[in-house]
Amino acid sequence: MGKKYLIRIADEKLKLSLETSGAVLIVGPKWCGKTRTAEEAAASIIYMQDPDHAQEYKLLADTRPSKLLEGKPPRLVDEWQTAPVLWNAVR
Repeated sequence: MGKKYLIRIADEKLKLSLETSGAVLIVGPKWCGKTRTAEEAAASIIYMQDPDHAQEYKLLADTRPSKLLEGKPPRLVDEWQTAPVLWNAVR
C-alpha cells in the first residue's frame, strides 16, 4: 500500500457496526475509499477480483461458499458482488 491511511468519519461508524452485527455492507461510488476503509478494520481479507485467484474463488463460491468466509474476523470479502451466492452465505 505505501500511503499513510487518512482517518475517515466512516471509520468509527464501521467499528460500531462490526461490534453489533455479523456482517457490514459498505456502499458508495467507485474510488471513494470503501476498500481502503474496510482494509483498516479487517483482520483477514479476500479479494474476489485478484487476477491470480479469481477463477478459483468463483468456483469455490459456487460450490463451497463457506470456504471463502473462513478467516479471522472481521473478514473483508472485497467485490463480493462478483459471486452473489456469498450474500446468502453471510446471512
